[in-house]
Amino acid sequence: MPAATDARTGDALELTRLAVTLEQVSSWVRRTSPPAEWNLVALSTLDCLDRAGPQRVSDLVARESISQPGMTGLVARLETAGLVTRSPDPTDGRATLVALSDAGRDYIRERHRLRADAVVTHLRSLSAGERRALLAAMPALGRLADQVTEPPEEESE
Repeated sequence: MPAATDARTGDALELTRLAVTLEQVSSWVRRTSPPAEWNLVALSTLDCLDRAGPQRVSDLVARESISQPGMTGLVARLETAGLVTRSPDPTDGRATLVALSDAGRDYIRERHRLRADAVVTHLRSLSAGERRALLAAMPALGRLADQVTEPPEEESE
């Protein structure tokens, strides 16, 4: 096997191991987090609105990888709960912008605080070197978390 192929195979294996570990960490954070009255898509939507500001429903659909009717229904439930508001998009009168309300901002920030408190307890069990390694990875992990996830393309036969 040529050296270039070996390197690509080794790189692919490392990336696969990293992907599996990230998936395990994501599951661990969910299990460690205190229970919430909203599902993960709702919490992720509120978090997106907190970080990115007002969004069109279509942008939230792309980001959360759910259907347009599913997101429209979720936004309606969040609005009824007082966590988001809807207003006309000033750049396109046909579109609506969804924004966090003050109550929504308070809610999602309290969820972050509760989750952070739970996770920090476990992070303290790591060595100083392990914590430094995680801190060094934060910029790359943040860039990954900020990427909009596009639904996978369907394979044609």
